[in-house]
Amino acid sequence: MMGKNTQSATVKELKIDVSGLKKILDLLGSLFNIRTAFLYDIEQEAYLKEIAGNNGDFRPYCTIVQKELKHKCIACDNDKFKIAFGLRRSLLYRCYNGLYEMFLPLLIDNVVIGYLHFGQVRSSDSFEQIVKECKLDAHSQVEKLKFHYNEMEAIPELRLNQIAELFSTIADSILRSNLIEIKRANPIYYVNKFIEENSNKRITIKDAANFVGRSESYLTHEFKKLHNCTFHEYLTNKRIIVAKQLLKLKSIDETFEECGFKNRYHFSRMFKKVTGFTPKEFQDMV
Repeated sequence: MMGKNTQSATVKELKIDVSGLKKILDLLGSLFNIRTAFLYDIEQEAYLKEIAGNNGDFRPYCTIVQKELKHKCIACDNDKFKIAFGLRRSLLYRCYNGLYEMFLPLLIDNVVIGYLHFGQVRSSDSFEQIVKECKLDAHSQVEKLKFHYNEMEAIPELRLNQIAELFSTIADSILRSNLIEIKRANPIYYVNKFIEENSNKRITIKDAANFVGRSESYLTHEFKKLHNCTFHEYLTNKRIIVAKQLLKLKSIDETFEECGFKNRYHFSRMFKKVTGFTPKEFQDMV
């Protein structure tokens, strides 16, 4: 079922604005009273990583079904993931326990980065129909299933298709807003952002390589090619730029700690190497 030219992104390759994405999922979940989520790390064969909306808890109906039939749930999900992956569009279907689910693959440059999902939605079908069609009569807690199924809000299939269309429109907005990005699409760009956001910490090239999912040797080569310096030199220069601003307002001790240097001696040595002045000389000038 997999598309021949379609790849999937791993969790290390994704940069996700969790807060921004969750706001959208919360809104959709509240509007339609459905479970919403973004599922990712699709290299895994079992359940994926997910960011769920505010209706993220499993319905009591599903919880009871899974106590005895969880293996069917996993098998059903994996099968539908593969179909949606191949189709590269939304897949609305009825799962093995009679509820409706939807998977919508999100793509960047023909790479599937994850799936928008809504699910655990009952249709207007009666519980008796579901039991017969889905062969749930062998479950040991059929009466409990009936109670929880009947207390769920029924959503007509036509409306479910309309919700699926809305999800497709929102998916485009999510990608245009860069709420989800692939770090490997421009790894040095994300390394630069990583440095800017973490220059006050004791970071290394290994940390940066892990962040973008590339090797240390790759970053070493790319930094030399793009910046004509090593990763360490680039990081030091960034720290010194920040330090020059801080020294106008703060003490040397406060400055080196806030800029991620090991100690005052190391800071003074690097500062003079880059600027030609000691931190004290620089303060006297400004």
